Amino acid sequence: MKKPEFINEMVKEAKRIVDTRSLMLITVVVPPILFFLFAYIYQSALVRQIPISIIDHDNSVISRTAITSFGASPSFTIKTYYASLEEAKAGLISGEVDGIVFIPKNFERDIKKRRQVHPVIFANGINVIKSNYIMSDATKIFKMISGGVLLKKFRSSGMTETQAMEIINPVRYDFQTLYNSNYSYVDFLVPSLCVFVIFMSLSLAGATVFNHEKIDAGVLTSQIKFPVGSVFGRLLPYVLISAADAMVMIGLIFPIFSITMRGSAFELMLFTFIFGITSVLLGMVVSAIIKNLMMATQVILFFTTPAFVFSGLTYPIWAMPGTHQIFANMIPYTHFLDGFIRIYLMGESLGELGMPLNLLVGGTLISFGLLVLILKFQSVWHLRKVGAKV
Repeated sequence: MKKPEFINEMVKEAKRIVDTRSLMLITVVVPPILFFLFAYIYQSALVRQIPISIIDHDNSVISRTAITSFGASPSFTIKTYYASLEEAKAGLISGEVDGIVFIPKNFERDIKKRRQVHPVIFANGINVIKSNYIMSDATKIFKMISGGVLLKKFRSSGMTETQAMEIINPVRYDFQTLYNSNYSYVDFLVPSLCVFVIFMSLSLAGATVFNHEKIDAGVLTSQIKFPVGSVFGRLLPYVLISAADAMVMIGLIFPIFSITMRGSAFELMLFTFIFGITSVLLGMVVSAIIKNLMMATQVILFFTTPAFVFSGLTYPIWAMPGTHQIFANMIPYTHFLDGFIRIYLMGESLGELGMPLNLLVGGTLISFGLLVLILKFQSVWHLRKVGAKV
C-alpha cells in the first residue's frame, strides 16, 4: 500500500533536519540552551548592589545617617569615598561607580534651621535601568531623612506623632504595581526572550524548506497533485519541534527558575505551540517565493531580528513613529507577545485574549493557504515552461 504523500514529505524533511548540522543546531540544539542561559543570567531577578561613591562635605550626624541609609539599601554598595566632585566624575567615566552622592557643606545646620538643602545625585544615564534605580531609591532615602528630621522637630514642640505626620505628609497615597510588583527581570524578560528564540529559529528553518533542493518533474507533479499534503508533510517535523520548545520552556524553565505563572500552563503551551507553527509557515512562504537560499534567510533575518525591539516590551508601540507602528504590527511576534504576557503574567485565559489569538490563528491559516496556492502555481508554471504534461 502506497504511503500518503504527507508521510513521504514528513520523513524527507525530518531526515533533512537530522542530516543538516546547521539546521539541527538552530532548531533542536540551540533553543533549549539559550532558554537556560537567559534564565541563568537573569535569575537574580532584580538589579542589586549598584556601585556608588560618596562625597560628604558636611561630616555631620545627619550626613552620616544618610550614608548609612545608602549603605543599608540592597540597591547600592558604597564602593569608595571621594574628596572632590572631579575625582568622583572620573570614577564614573572609568566605570568604577555608576552613581555619586554629593552631600554639601552645612547640610545638617540648614536642615535644623528649616532651610532648603541641595544634596546632588549623579547617575550614569548610559544604562537606563541602573540610573532609574539610583534615582528612585535615592529619592526614597532623602525623603525618609527629611521626614525624620521634621518629625523630631515637631515632636519636640509638643505635637503628637499623628499631628506631626499630618503636617509632614498631608497627602498619603497608595501605589500598587500589578502583575510584576517587584519589577523582576526573570518574570518580565526571560519568557519574552525565550519565545523570541523560538520565533527566530523556526522562521529561519522554514526559510530553507522549499529552496534547498533541485526542482525536477517529480517534485513539481507531486506539488500539483498533493499541494496540501506537500505543505503539511514538510510542516509536521517543525510542529513537533515547536511543541518540544514550548514544553521545555513552560515545563522546565518556568518551574526551575520560579517564573510566575498566573494563567493556565496548558493554555500557554498551546498558544506558544500555535505561534511556533506560525513562525515556521512565515519562513516557508518566503522559501517558496525566493528560491535563492541565502537571499531567503537574509529576508527572514531582516524581518525577524528587530522583532524584539518592535514588540512593545522595551518601548511602547504607541510612542513609535507611524511607519514603525505599521512595521511592528506586521510582525507576528508583536501580537503573540501581547497574548503570551496576558496569559502567564496577568492570568487571562486563552478565550479572553481576543485579537492576539484571532490574528495568530488567522495568520496561520492564511499562510498555509497562501503556501499551497504559491506551490501549485509555481509547479504548473515550471512544468509548462519545460513543456511537460500536467
